[in-house]
Amino acid sequence: MDELIVKFGMLNAAKRQEILDFLDFLLSKQEKEDTEDFSSYKAQILKVSNWSEKDIKLMQANSKKMNAWQVPEW
Repeated sequence: MDELIVKFGMLNAAKRQEILDFLDFLLSKQEKEDTEDFSSYKAQILKVSNWSEKDIKLMQANSKKMNAWQVPEW
């Protein structure tokens, strides 16, 4: 931590402000990640979906087939 403070002090005022702005950005992003509710996100996505139940069932069946593929060994 001391190294970080020393290096921060070596920067000019504009670069220090850039670091502070970046830290603010990371903190705001972290807050959004912590409060994000994935069930509501899924519900929002489903509202705009054009896929029918039949399409979804086909995709799920294909997914099972793809998971059964054996990767060749070298």
